[in-house]
Amino acid sequence: MAVVDVSFISHALKRQVSFKALIPTDYTFRPDLPETPFQTAPAPTLYLLHGFTGCSTDFLYGSSIFQLALQHNIAVVMPNGENAFYLEDREKGEDYSRFVGKELVDFTRSMFRLSDRREDTFIGGMSMGGYGALITALRYPDTFGKVMSVSGAYVALEFADQKRYIPDFNSSEAYQRTFFGDVETMRQRDMDPRFCMEELRRQGKALPEIYFACGEQDFMIAQNRKLHQYMEENGVNHVYYEGEGAHDWNYWNPHLTRALEWMVR
Repeated sequence: MAVVDVSFISHALKRQVSFKALIPTDYTFRPDLPETPFQTAPAPTLYLLHGFTGCSTDFLYGSSIFQLALQHNIAVVMPNGENAFYLEDREKGEDYSRFVGKELVDFTRSMFRLSDRREDTFIGGMSMGGYGALITALRYPDTFGKVMSVSGAYVALEFADQKRYIPDFNSSEAYQRTFFGDVETMRQRDMDPRFCMEELRRQGKALPEIYFACGEQDFMIAQNRKLHQYMEENGVNHVYYEGEGAHDWNYWNPHLTRALEWMVR
C-alpha cells in the first residue's frame, strides 16, 4: 500500500490543491514467499471527507483507515475540504462539490489505476464530511454507488425547516449564508438531501446505497434521526445505526470498519 501526497491545479477551486491517498500496489511482503507483481487490476476507491476544522491527514492519524485499505485492497482518497461543507463558496466562486464529485474523481482515475465502475466507487465522511459525502453522492449518482455518513452535520435540515439560520459554536449566520444561500428556498434546493432524493426519484435515477450512523450522545443526533425518519417514511432504502457514542473517533472508528465491509462485500 503506497501513501501518496499530491498537489495539482483545480479549476473548480481556482487554485493549487492537495490530497492524501492510499493506493494498492502489491500484496503484503513476506520474506518466505516469492516477490509478487504490482497490482494491475483497477482498484475500488473510497473518497473520504474530513469534518469541520479538519484536513486531509485526519483519517491517517485518527483512524484505522490504512489497515482497512490494506485488508480490503481498496484505494482511499482524502482531499482537503476546508470548512466549506463541500458546497459552493459564493463569495470566492469556489465549488467544492464539483471538485470532489467530478474533478477529483477524474484526476485520480487518470493518475492511478482505479476502477471507473459506479459499483466500485464510494464516498464517505464524518461530521461535516458525512454531510458532504451524502450531498455529493446524491448530486453525482452516476459516479458513486455507495455512501457512508457518520455523525453527519445535517444542519441544512434545521435551516430549511425553520427557515432561519442557527448560529452555533462553529459558524455565524453570515458564514452559513455564504454556503447555504437563501433559507426560504433551501428545502427546494440541492443543499437539502431530502430534495436531492426527491429529484432523483422524479428523474427515475437510482439512488446510491446509503449507510449512516450517529451516536446517541452526539450533539447532532436529532438531525440524523430526522433524516432517518424521512427516509423511513418515504421508502428510501438505507442502513442506519445509533448506539452508545459521542462525536469522536471512539464512535467513528468502529463504523468506519463496519462501513468498509458493507461497501466492498
